[in-house]
Amino acid sequence: MTKKYQNPVIERQAAKADFQISLLDYVKDFAPEVLAPLPIMQEASALRFWQQTFQPAGSGEGKRLINETLRWPYAERLVYLAREFIKLDERYRRYIVKAAVAQIWWRGDDMQRFKRIVEAHLEYRGLSADEKTNYRKHLLGAMRNYSKP
Repeated sequence: MTKKYQNPVIERQAAKADFQISLLDYVKDFAPEVLAPLPIMQEASALRFWQQTFQPAGSGEGKRLINETLRWPYAERLVYLAREFIKLDERYRRYIVKAAVAQIWWRGDDMQRFKRIVEAHLEYRGLSADEKTNYRKHLLGAMRNYSKP
């Protein structure tokens, strides 16, 4: 095949279909800019900071081979959120880090929405067991009414 029709990005990705690749190497290969230190990271490495700030990997976010290319949904989510986080104002960054300490995870939401999410989480956590049960029943009822035509 002539060089003109070859896609070097695909070839590079196919060569990287290595299931032994570490998260650090994966991020270095595909988004090295998110590994640059920020003042908010203090002494932590960038990767460690992202792992502590964003929700841990879910059960469906493991490595997988798609069309001879390694895909890693967790790593891709981490990179996406890191890129979005870097764009934020310093006070929003601090807010997200504080929420992560309370295990309330930012998923790239705009900050007004995220603040409402944090408030709802904290309010829910303050409820008694009976109040939580009633709250869940109320939500289920509201969802049933919402889904009716």
